Amino acid sequence: MSMSGTHVQTGEQAETHYSAFGVPVRLSHAADPLERDRRLRWLHHGAELFLASRAIPRSGLCVEVGAGEGWFSLPFACAFPDWQVLCLEPDAAAVTRLEANVAALGLRNVTCLQAGLHPDLPDIRPAADRRNAAAHLAVERQEKPFQRLVALGHRAEPVPEGTEGAVEVLPALPASALAGLEPDLLVFDAPGAEAAIAETMRTAPTGFLLGQLYAHVRSGLFNPADETAPRQYYLECGEHVLRRDFEDNFPDRRPRLDVVVAMYNTREFIEECVDSVLADGNPDIRVLVVNDGSSDGCEQLVAERYAGNPRVVLLNKPNGGCASARNYGRQKSDASHIAFIDADDRVDPGLFSALLEVARHTGTFVAEGEFQFFHPDRPADAQLVPSYEAEIYTMPGDRCIGPHHYTWIPGDAIAVGQPTIWRRIYRRDFLDRKKIYFPEHIRAFDDQIFQLLVAQYCGALAHVQGHSYHYRQHTAQDIKQGDERHFYSFNMFRAVILRSLDESWPRIDMVVQSLLNTMGWSYSGLRNDLKGIYREAAAAFVTALEKTYGYHIEPHRLRETGIEGLDFLVERRLQEMQNDPVSYGIMRLEDWRWQPELIRMMQSVRR
Repeated sequence: MSMSGTHVQTGEQAETHYSAFGVPVRLSHAADPLERDRRLRWLHHGAELFLASRAIPRSGLCVEVGAGEGWFSLPFACAFPDWQVLCLEPDAAAVTRLEANVAALGLRNVTCLQAGLHPDLPDIRPAADRRNAAAHLAVERQEKPFQRLVALGHRAEPVPEGTEGAVEVLPALPASALAGLEPDLLVFDAPGAEAAIAETMRTAPTGFLLGQLYAHVRSGLFNPADETAPRQYYLECGEHVLRRDFEDNFPDRRPRLDVVVAMYNTREFIEECVDSVLADGNPDIRVLVVNDGSSDGCEQLVAERYAGNPRVVLLNKPNGGCASARNYGRQKSDASHIAFIDADDRVDPGLFSALLEVARHTGTFVAEGEFQFFHPDRPADAQLVPSYEAEIYTMPGDRCIGPHHYTWIPGDAIAVGQPTIWRRIYRRDFLDRKKIYFPEHIRAFDDQIFQLLVAQYCGALAHVQGHSYHYRQHTAQDIKQGDERHFYSFNMFRAVILRSLDESWPRIDMVVQSLLNTMGWSYSGLRNDLKGIYREAAAAFVTALEKTYGYHIEPHRLRETGIEGLDFLVERRLQEMQNDPVSYGIMRLEDWRWQPELIRMMQSVRR
């Protein structure tokens, strides 16, 4: 396959020899090297690779909008002679060259029609016969105003009637003409008509879409209205690609986002939470409210408040804790993307829509928004307080998708930060493949291991700015109790470290830093009667970690945790074990100081 081909230019016309779909082609075209290179790049790196990896039917109808001189259509028609190919192109000179190219190749399965797409035209009746579609559409054409886009090879963009400036009247069809043809493959390069194409193709049984997007169109519009209908697409939008592949068409998966809300006795907050997710009306976002055995009537409230709303699903289960509720909601979800939020929190109306757009256009495993601390007991203008990240992300994101600005950040950045699993969306296949779940045997801080594993495996994630999660602050939060539940962190870090051993992670630096941060934070908020035993537990854990990996943590890093004497206790323990070899088995040994239940029992006996 030639990537650039051989070019011969004479005056305003040129000829290029190239190969696509395994077929050599000689194409006459306008002498515009930038346009030639643009067409060949998209053909070879986009369309050809996409179709080569799919099982397309032996025959069908392909419609190309903005076909130019036939860069895609002609080699496709040669390679698939049982397909009918209809080329629509608004530029008269390009159509003349296209017809000459068709004749030179002796193709009988290609029909050409001078026509662009104009969104201001009324719908037309569908063609009764695919083979005579061009003749039918030729009758339906109307003259409409267009503007030439010089930077895009003089492509024509539809404009409203009465537009001033360099306007040219060209024959045009409504986008509904495409749906009426019911093409098996639609290929389009039509600036200004992308949204109209997306809307009209929602109800068409088209299985494959290929195209260029010059403006942002909400990604969900390219999915068929019938979620069970198979469709694959590859749509380039600048440096991004909006794509849906064969694995996204599994019968038990839908192209949407499910937001799992773990609900336990939160009648006071649940309406505000759910309403904030539903606020922007995005039909691609659904809320799964998992009632974890509540006893305050919140189950009945949700059932009555959202009765008949297809975007809210109430799931009931016996009480098992927040982790079990989140896992249950995930197992009941059939969405391609999933998110988890707390029932007492809320979000900016556009948060999850923005994250879903960025996730779909980038293919990222994880996309996150910003978060703010929500103090409902303060005056209205002082209720939202920016998080510590406000000092980190002071500039807009260096990339954008439509109105959404984002920045790529490494997984390490979230590993060492505050666990905030609730302001992110995740690709479901990523979580399943990496076996990332919430540990149900741990009844507090279960989000910590989830975040650490996501950070380890995701590589980089998209940090989207301008949309926030509102993290409610109140005295009933687990993290503010200062009790034995803080010892659960040792269980979680132990599970992560054992997994790193089983999978031979090359580095555990971020895990170690997260451990130190967590120990310092937990210790600072503990009741005084628990601090002594927490010191011993921390020393035992750090010692086990060092003897497991042969990993040395500098004393100053231990002192920075604020745990008095931790560096001394670790050094003393290491001296006692200096004759013991480094062994992966040490972290598999148990220490009672890491078990909240035992500590709680001892404290009860003492009292």
